[in-house]
Amino acid sequence: MSIRIADWLEERAGFKRWLNAKLNLAIPDHVNFFYCFGGISLTIIILQLITGIFMIFFYIPKPEEAFDSIIRMSSEVPFGWLARNMHRWGATLLVATLLTHMCSVFYHKAFQRPRELNWLSGFVLLIVVSLFSITGTILPWNWRGYWVLVIWTDYIGTWPIIGEFLKGPMLESFSVGRSFITHILLLPILVTTLLTLHFKMVKRHGISGPL
Repeated sequence: MSIRIADWLEERAGFKRWLNAKLNLAIPDHVNFFYCFGGISLTIIILQLITGIFMIFFYIPKPEEAFDSIIRMSSEVPFGWLARNMHRWGATLLVATLLTHMCSVFYHKAFQRPRELNWLSGFVLLIVVSLFSITGTILPWNWRGYWVLVIWTDYIGTWPIIGEFLKGPMLESFSVGRSFITHILLLPILVTTLLTLHFKMVKRHGISGPL
């Protein structure tokens, strides 16, 4: 019965043919481990999505309840501690793999024509991931989250001309509730858009060759 259902789906959707075509794509001879950090970063992003969705069901985005809800999730919810630690350490690891990926791209000069959009979308992705890290650190609203918000807004306040105008709105905009909306809605939309553009450009121009 299951074989007949699989054949029925394959005839209409062609998932197996599509997967086989992807698995049989030729890999250039010059590709080595340092070309894999883009894929490693994507894998971590997927894990961040899975663990983040899990945590949404237990986190309470209110200043007076945020930290306690995380403690309850970590100590009372089955595998809550695992999801939280995977998400927390995954954020740090993601920044590291993205930086390594961009250094590799820069070393191989893969930002040059015709791959300018690859580089630009990847650079903006790094900025968005950094915003993910900042807003995510604020969400527990413990001493670390409070001082991350203060330090970043103080830093922005030092910018010439516009710094002082941005400092106040930034303190309001990145409160716990708004950081939560930014973290789970606005930034994921940006990441999805940028990843779509990035992979379309990679597919169009292929993997860059050696120097």
